[in-house]
Amino acid sequence: MKNTVVLFGILFCLVVSASDSFPQARVLSLEESLDIAIGASTTVGIYRERLQTSRQDVLANHGRFLPNFNMSFYAGHTFIGPTSSIFTDAQGRQILQTGFDYENYNFQINSQMTLFDWGASFKYLNSAKRGSEAAEFDLQYQKDIVTAQVIRAYYDVVRKKNLKDVQEEAVEAAERNLDQVEAFFRIGSNTKADVLQAKVRLGNTQLALITAKNSEELAKATLASLLNLPMGEDFDVDPSLEITKVDPNLDDEVEYMLSHRSDLLASRKRVAAAKDSQTAEENNRWPSIGGGLTYSWSDRAYPDNSNFFRNEYSWGLGVQLSWNIFDRFQTKSNIQRAKAQRRIAEQELKQAKLDAILEVRQLYTILREAEERIRVTEETVAQATENVRLAAERYRVGAGTQLETIESAATLQEAQGNLVEAKCDYLIAKADLLRAAGRPVKAD
Repeated sequence: MKNTVVLFGILFCLVVSASDSFPQARVLSLEESLDIAIGASTTVGIYRERLQTSRQDVLANHGRFLPNFNMSFYAGHTFIGPTSSIFTDAQGRQILQTGFDYENYNFQINSQMTLFDWGASFKYLNSAKRGSEAAEFDLQYQKDIVTAQVIRAYYDVVRKKNLKDVQEEAVEAAERNLDQVEAFFRIGSNTKADVLQAKVRLGNTQLALITAKNSEELAKATLASLLNLPMGEDFDVDPSLEITKVDPNLDDEVEYMLSHRSDLLASRKRVAAAKDSQTAEENNRWPSIGGGLTYSWSDRAYPDNSNFFRNEYSWGLGVQLSWNIFDRFQTKSNIQRAKAQRRIAEQELKQAKLDAILEVRQLYTILREAEERIRVTEETVAQATENVRLAAERYRVGAGTQLETIESAATLQEAQGNLVEAKCDYLIAKADLLRAAGRPVKAD
């Protein structure tokens, strides 16, 4: 007997140890999910690189105010063949040139700088700066969009998980009801029809549970895609639905949105950039003044001391006035194109404002609706819970029917599901409203 007890103890320890060694699915909080999504989002990565590109445009336009330098060096061997031309020597005697060869070395430095262009360079630089600022706002807005998408997907998983739990409770209730009905049938208190009704109810709830489980898996797959998690990685979410209610004012949200929303700020910067670009193109119609420096050295023998300034060199400084009198309508075309781009940017800003105002109004209405649904469904769940208790009691004492029991249970299940839906819709709408109003999007 003692050996048997010891053997069972060893087996128990092995089972516990083996169960602990199985990898557990990590539970992601909403904050962790948001951090993962922002870091792994390909969309955010694209806009981050666009920002880097725009910053390089700013750097390139700074270069308009600096001189450029070009340097070249040539070393080679030159062969000159015989010629039929007649040459004379120092004494005036005619000689025939038979050809010769020699080493050839050449070194050059050129530098040019625009001294005055009617402010076109300043306008090009300002346009590039405004474009870079617009790219920063675009990046921030994309982060907000990804955040709102993850919040929606996260709470959709929470929604499906809670609905599955509701369905599991319904299956358990149907099993208990079937056991009770069969017990009453065995003692002659119920009919065969009551048993069949209970079995049908159990089968329907089991089928609904299968659908709920599949819905949860699909929702988790959507969230995993947004988080860019490796395929097959198991994870879970926090199913709690704690709500911190807010009381936004529609007019205040619209006013705040117009001055803080990132995509609108980006559109305003693009309008300013387009205006500067148009002015720069218009200024290109007038003559510009530039300065230049040149240095050149050339010889048939490379000097031992590498002093290019001793002999065989030339250098110069100069100022140049340039005016492109006719460039085959290129300047006119550039001006008209810049004007069109400015008008497009202005129309896009106008449309973005209209869309943003409509979005804020819609999300405000959705948030208010979800808040009212929570209030109503909480009352409905309480009433349905009491109705289930009364129906079960009436059926137990023989004053009610099996159909009443089934209907009350179905009503409670529907009310519980509606409450889950309302809470998730509220949390999603609140996140969307924060994003639409230009406020920081964060977990509840």
